[in-house]
Amino acid sequence: MRTTLPGSPVVAAPGKVFLVGEYAVLEGGTAVVVAMNRVAVGEFIPDLDPGSPLVAQAVRTTLAALGDKASALPPGSVSIDTSAFAADADETSAGGIRKLGLGSSAATAACAVGAVLEMAGLPVAAHRDLAFSLAESAHRAWQGGAGSGADVAAAVYGGVLQFTRPGGGTPVVRAISGGLGALHLLVFSSRTAVSTTSQIHSMRVFAGREPARYDGLLAPVREASERFVESLASRNARETIAAMRAAGLALGALGEAAAVPIATPPFARAAAIAAELGGAAKPSGAGGGDVGVALFADLAAAQQFAARVHAERDGSDGIQILDLKIEENGLHRRNAGGATREHHV
Repeated sequence: MRTTLPGSPVVAAPGKVFLVGEYAVLEGGTAVVVAMNRVAVGEFIPDLDPGSPLVAQAVRTTLAALGDKASALPPGSVSIDTSAFAADADETSAGGIRKLGLGSSAATAACAVGAVLEMAGLPVAAHRDLAFSLAESAHRAWQGGAGSGADVAAAVYGGVLQFTRPGGGTPVVRAISGGLGALHLLVFSSRTAVSTTSQIHSMRVFAGREPARYDGLLAPVREASERFVESLASRNARETIAAMRAAGLALGALGEAAAVPIATPPFARAAAIAAELGGAAKPSGAGGGDVGVALFADLAAAQQFAARVHAERDGSDGIQILDLKIEENGLHRRNAGGATREHHV
């Protein structure tokens, strides 16, 4: 039986949702991403074989960066638990567990890197930028360069973040002061599992086939994201919600032109209900019906939205409101009992 070393550090990293900037962020645009309170948990275990190619890549990347410090570590790998990313029990269809599109692979990469750093005597609390650089590099290599890295940023830093990758180079990550302020965020899902890499690949095919049209359709996505960031900074709730609504419409138009199912019928219905109530709802991430986000300035409106979409559920159609909250902690070390030792500010 394999066991951990006495005092072997346990680390945790959260999942994420995109609020705006999907696809545009792959072309140097701005995205806003929020860490959510579904977490992956990791621990370095001597003599353990990697549980996946991603874990192997993250451990290998970290050991290479450690140089001489790596020789002091015993052979082994990191055990990662991502069960918290499964769909809620009453939303999971019979015959299997469905993972929600909340960035479990990014959280896995962050945990694998964090566990190795902690074992090497480099606390993630004091080496967060290093942890991000290593986790983002490993995750990007595992994805074949397909992703933006924003999901890894959420896993490492937590909270509400502005993310850009200018010219495809080094990511720029900024915490948004004050987060979402008084706005109310809801996260929802239909019962559709979506491959992010497949969605991105299909969009890349469209971009290569019709580059001018792709650029023209992506421009409103980029502009809506910039509006969102500016209005959030000025605490203009009405404009922030309008910007999210514009972002959803722009994503829908992009997906329709590219024949990539970003906005599914249940999500289109959610957007219509949110608009009726003075809010906004849209797909989050690559789209396809997996995860969506809704934003409201008024708590009563958010509650009405949740009640209405719940009432309209019909079999496998419709959407489910997920029990999620913003997670301010990024990658962090846990106490033996599971409590957090340090908090991201």
